[in-house]
Amino acid sequence: MNLAQQRIDELTAMHNRLTVIQPEDGTWDWFLKKEITDMQQNRNARRPGRTLTLRTRLKSLVLHILSTSMAESKGERV
Repeated sequence: MNLAQQRIDELTAMHNRLTVIQPEDGTWDWFLKKEITDMQQNRNARRPGRTLTLRTRLKSLVLHILSTSMAESKGERV
């Protein structure tokens, strides 16, 4: 199962549980509805290989740091 879909399912379940005990005035669930809607839209808009995720940004940063430190350890200037 896709991680985004799993998170959407968790948020929806949370919303459904809270609906039973919270007032129906909309003051408590606006952020859950917004996050669910945003995640659904982002999931549908994504194209594989075209999104720069946090994981790839971190990987790029770590590789840059490692290449810099390796060059410095060899006496090269970066």
